Amino acid sequence: MSDRPGNKYDCAAAMKRLSEGDQTALAVLYDLLGKPMYALAYTILKNPTDAEDALQDAFLKILRGASGYRDDGNARAWAMSVARNSAIDLLRRRQKETAEDGEVLDSLSREGDFAESYAEADKMNRLLAILDGTDRDIVVLKAVDGFKFREIAGIVGITAEAARKRYSRAIKKLRAAY
Repeated sequence: MSDRPGNKYDCAAAMKRLSEGDQTALAVLYDLLGKPMYALAYTILKNPTDAEDALQDAFLKILRGASGYRDDGNARAWAMSVARNSAIDLLRRRQKETAEDGEVLDSLSREGDFAESYAEADKMNRLLAILDGTDRDIVVLKAVDGFKFREIAGIVGITAEAARKRYSRAIKKLRAAY
């Protein structure tokens, strides 16, 4: 068993308990996966409040979908996919709302709107902004959250080899920009 928080064994056990109706297991999943799921949502949404909303939505979806969880799956990867999809859904809703209102959001003007604890994440997001969405997700999942390429492949819907190649190209691009 890995010492990494949120390892697949702990997550699988919590998902199994949740699928059996033990709702206290949701708190265990939150303790194991809350931070990496938030980080992934934040890289997509670039806004702490929206990332928190996406995280809450993801855990509601996990709770609702727990009864259909299969024991043979990777619970950690599945939960991260739920978080990614929740963030993308929220981003689409926000973009639609913005388009309907005729407003253009300037993410740089929000710099001072969040607490100092987000300063490092903001700096990282500026650098990551040069990458397309999937490459950015792959870098965050690998470099920040420590996922393996096969886990990343399951989350973003590509092969492990493609994830490895895209990660390598993205890191080269980040180094050049840095």
